[in-house]
Amino acid sequence: MEKLDYFYEKINGYYFGIIAFLINLFSITIAQVLYIEAEPNFSMCSNFISDLGAGPNRSDIFFNIGLIFTGISIMPFFVYIGWYLQKRQTSNSIIIGMIAGLIGSIGMILVGIFPLDPNDHFSYNMHIISAGILFYGVLIMLLFYGIFEYRQREISNILSFLALATAGLYGAFITSLIIQYLVSIPFQAYTYILEWIGWYSAGIWVIAHVYYTHKNK
Repeated sequence: MEKLDYFYEKINGYYFGIIAFLINLFSITIAQVLYIEAEPNFSMCSNFISDLGAGPNRSDIFFNIGLIFTGISIMPFFVYIGWYLQKRQTSNSIIIGMIAGLIGSIGMILVGIFPLDPNDHFSYNMHIISAGILFYGVLIMLLFYGIFEYRQREISNILSFLALATAGLYGAFITSLIIQYLVSIPFQAYTYILEWIGWYSAGIWVIAHVYYTHKNK
């Protein structure tokens, strides 16, 4: 932790959260606009976020590059939140959350490297694995951070609610995805919607923690 103390005393960790949030918001928004220009049927009710990574009209370039840089910049932010909480009370659950966050960040980078391209069998399969690493890693991090924050009286319950709610959305998305895959039925609209809401909910969680840690540094 001493190295983390030195690093975050030199560089405010919440800056990484701001950078990651802006990169992700910009890249996904531009990718959606470009995709819809070529394929107007694109919808949050019928497309996964990852569809942007193999989309037309250069939407794939913006999405994949944006996701890689989002993963790189969000990694030190996830660690920063763990470091911030650990400074208030030492807990093994925070260490687990930090490790899970790091794993989730790596998964995010890999998702950008391996698009969900049905015409590229290797990339497609690697994307599925990478997405699993991303979602499970972030879900576990949110659970451990959220539970810890809930137990700390001096930390706003809004932060723990956002963490646990987002983890719940990810859990519901993963569960519905697996069930529909196992029973071989088409993916339902609510499955796509769960992923999109969960993704943007995670963005709100990031900004909420940026604000809180900046205000209470």
